Amino acid sequence: MRLLTALFAAGVAVTASAQDKVTLRMTGPDWGPISLMTEISKDFTAYSKEALGYEVEIQVEPVPWGSYYERLAAALAAGTPTYDLFVADSQWVGDFADSGHIIQLNEHADADPELQAILDSIHPVLRGAYSAYPGGTQNWWGFPQEADVQGFIVRRDLFSHEGERAAFNTKYGYDLPLTPEDWNSVEWEQASDFAEFFTRSQGEMLAGEELAHDFYGLSLAYSKTYDYGAMAWLQLLYNWGGGIWDWDTHRVEGILNSPAAVESLEYHIGLLKHQPPGAANYDLDAVNNAVAQGLVAMACNWIAVAPPLFDPSASTVSDKLMVVVPPGHDGERIYNLGGQPFVVGAKTQHLDAVLAYIKWWFQDDQQWRFAKGGGLPATSTLIESDEFKGLSPWSQAFADAVPHQQDVWKHPAFFELLTALQEEFHKAVTGSQTAKEALDNAARRQESILEDWGEYD
Repeated sequence: MRLLTALFAAGVAVTASAQDKVTLRMTGPDWGPISLMTEISKDFTAYSKEALGYEVEIQVEPVPWGSYYERLAAALAAGTPTYDLFVADSQWVGDFADSGHIIQLNEHADADPELQAILDSIHPVLRGAYSAYPGGTQNWWGFPQEADVQGFIVRRDLFSHEGERAAFNTKYGYDLPLTPEDWNSVEWEQASDFAEFFTRSQGEMLAGEELAHDFYGLSLAYSKTYDYGAMAWLQLLYNWGGGIWDWDTHRVEGILNSPAAVESLEYHIGLLKHQPPGAANYDLDAVNNAVAQGLVAMACNWIAVAPPLFDPSASTVSDKLMVVVPPGHDGERIYNLGGQPFVVGAKTQHLDAVLAYIKWWFQDDQQWRFAKGGGLPATSTLIESDEFKGLSPWSQAFADAVPHQQDVWKHPAFFELLTALQEEFHKAVTGSQTAKEALDNAARRQESILEDWGEYD
């Protein structure tokens, strides 16, 4: 003990083996995938003793999603607290890489076949989203912790009810979708019909029962918080043939505010008439709550937040739901990419332990425990396996959607670009400006931001 004390006093780095125990500090958003990872990671301590010769404890600090980026970015900029490993939204990688807050992993993967094998095992779409920066390169900065995509959560009992099916066919001239396979060809125009049809007032009949409260066809996120509203809209933008910018020149004008983009936003806002009061400010929890309380026939939300809806203690309709892929448009089926990678803090003093943890996390045992607990894995063999697709009510939809995902900017100005879009988007949602005005203003603001970053020099 005197020797350790003397070494610390002299500023000498003490090896893990000399200490016999290391604590890896990690942070991540406060939600189900992090709670599940934290629980599973308790078993790494015993494993590390045998594999490394010393114990490694994983200490996780969860932070609410809505304030996570600001708090993490502030902590990293201040240099304290020092995180050995943290979970970053995929769009933040560029910011953290260019700011020197995270370690590029290429040399470590080149020197370690196990790490390279992990990278090779990740689904190509997800490897590009969670590991690569800049996009399209093989510069590796992270490993996926939680993959994610938006799913459509549907009241299976209503869509299969014979009386409702007959009434819908009489009114609209075609059948309600019944199976997940049926939903694979549903388009947003049809989903609007479904939402209109199932929107009922208190006292009306629904599936043979008198409603004790108003009932609505749909629930989507429109909130100004973080990226909630814009991310719910972006998959409509993509399916309408629009985009967020030119991926080569990074020009925004004429793309984010193209006629197709404006039409998609007008359509998205128009869906509010089939949604509960206050839906213009719904965040992810509010969307889930509308489903869990039996207030809506359909909802679109990230699959990562879907598991509680199937818990009878948290949801009044837990046995009445199914998860399918979101609607498309005009034959296009593109889904907005979510999910987060692990990235390694540049100031870690325990890189060997961090890399050992990552390799342990990607062992089959941990990946299956994560998937069975409600997590969404990123390895191709697991996602594409029949066992995974039958694992949960959302697994098939997730597997179907993964190849068709599209990410947003990974630019270091990500948060500024997002803030400009969210603010203008929400003004259109709440009616203080038109969809065209919102996208014109967002495009102008974003080009100004990018110009300040030297994009057009």
